[in-house]
Amino acid sequence: MEHLNLDDIGLTDRTQYNATVANFNEIQRTVNRNTDEIKSELDSKANLHDFNDEIKRLDDKTDALNENWKARLKRVTLGTDEETIENVVTKILIEKGVI
Repeated sequence: MEHLNLDDIGLTDRTQYNATVANFNEIQRTVNRNTDEIKSELDSKANLHDFNDEIKRLDDKTDALNENWKARLKRVTLGTDEETIENVVTKILIEKGVI
């Protein structure tokens, strides 16, 4: 912490000088404390912002996966999902001893 040179402003009485120094020291402590609190608050908000961005990204990814599964379920239900048809046919052929 930087101390102020109060001689330049005419504080030659030692009591007045000490009181002024004490006041400035208290002001400096308050400013530093508030600065730390503000910095901490800003860091928290930045972390929350990053966290919210990550949640949004994951939500978008989940939505896309849900849409893919809905589309596949629809194809399976209609009997047009090639992967499912291939698996069923292969299973039947194995059970019948063809392959």
